[in-house]
Amino acid sequence: MPEYATLEGMIPTFVFVHGSGSSGHSWSATQREMAARGHRTLAVDLPGRGAGITRAYYEQDLATFAAEPSAMSDVTADDFVGQVVDAVRLARRHGPVVLVAHSFGGLPVTAAANAIPELIDRVVYVAAQCPVDRAPGEYPGLPAWSSSDLFTATAPLLVGDPARQGFVRVNWRGADRAQRDALRRAISGELTEEQFLQVIVTSQPDEVFWLAGTEWDHRAGKDTWGRIPHTFVRLTKDRSMPPAAQDLYIAEGDALTPENPFDVRDLESSHAGFFRRPAGLARILDDVSVRAGAGSR
Repeated sequence: MPEYATLEGMIPTFVFVHGSGSSGHSWSATQREMAARGHRTLAVDLPGRGAGITRAYYEQDLATFAAEPSAMSDVTADDFVGQVVDAVRLARRHGPVVLVAHSFGGLPVTAAANAIPELIDRVVYVAAQCPVDRAPGEYPGLPAWSSSDLFTATAPLLVGDPARQGFVRVNWRGADRAQRDALRRAISGELTEEQFLQVIVTSQPDEVFWLAGTEWDHRAGKDTWGRIPHTFVRLTKDRSMPPAAQDLYIAEGDALTPENPFDVRDLESSHAGFFRRPAGLARILDDVSVRAGAGSR
């Protein structure tokens, strides 16, 4: 497809995909850091951002909030993947594309890499999910995830039953001081309480229930995803997706494509702390940019 042809030496565009309960806004500090280094970036808002942010949520009218329907119940995995694919196609018109995923964002990014490998010059997983050997929802139940603090920290804030509702609803505004501290330790333990509040202030109450259903079972394919150079940024202080869980995704990916293993970079950060301290990730992406812009494929 000539309109998408990669020209060696062109500056790549970094397309950022956020994690669960988040939005493109989470990448704003990273984008500023990347802009200062001369890079072009695009942060994607996955479908349904803003769902659940209603008057009842803001005013903490919990009875009304719990009974409200959610737009997320109608959002599909294909909607998520399509949003990423569209962003890549748009960015690709201007040169190479480096697709960057955080956490849950790894699921639609992996599916997009399967769908359009010829349009992606590198995929970067920042403690992001890259399912290979099993369905995505099976991984959190494995021993490698057993030390995660995320599910116990968020459990008191869940509103309703996700399996019955068909979506996840989290009352972030309802966390008391002890619950906020548990969340901070699980998500970004190196930050102060004030810095942590800046991380979660835009957290989305409603999210898709990706742990259930076969529609989310998009695994990395050897002949599609496996053709693309891929980097995994290991967050060494991560207490949401423990390093052992990150290592499992790396090992499975390397076994799938031993001729094209992960380029693994360690970053001393919690699961979300780097959002407030983006210089370390920016340095890694800066190096990745040199490879992508030089036509590494």
